[in-house]
Amino acid sequence: MTDGPSPPPSAGLWPEGRFVGRTDFQDLVVQGLQEAASQGCALVWLCDADFAAWPLGEQRLVQALDDWAAATRAHPLAQLRVLGQHFDDFPLRHARFVAWRARWSHRVDVRQWSAGQDSLPSVLWTPAWTLQRVDDTRDVVVATTEAAQRTRLAEVLQRHWQAARPGFSATTLGL
Repeated sequence: MTDGPSPPPSAGLWPEGRFVGRTDFQDLVVQGLQEAASQGCALVWLCDADFAAWPLGEQRLVQALDDWAAATRAHPLAQLRVLGQHFDDFPLRHARFVAWRARWSHRVDVRQWSAGQDSLPSVLWTPAWTLQRVDDTRDVVVATTEAAQRTRLAEVLQRHWQAARPGFSATTLGL
């Protein structure tokens, strides 16, 4: 359900507006990653406390990430940054993403934000577009290309990133 018209990602445009509902949120995450691939965005951020509502375990999202990785292959500094508080259930909840992350570990940096500090925003960020979940209970999200909003969120993400520690290893070492 949207509060306004939203162009389809196939039109080469970022979806914009206010959206309500888990399905819209999940569809917009996938559409945003598809558009990031289409536009060749070298830096993409995923940020959430636990990513429980995110469709990271879905094939369509992993395909969008594969497309992004292929589209940015020539860019030596292309990176997916993932910032969260809890990654314990990722292997069960988001198995496809875990496998993708292991394959692309050289392009994915994951950091863990310490509990007890300021809460993390729920955001998908690219240099051209942001998707922010502003109400976790009802899954209200705002998608925008507005420069001021992108800049504000980039500053918040960067501040949290600098204070976070490496987390969610791409491989598990065992004896």
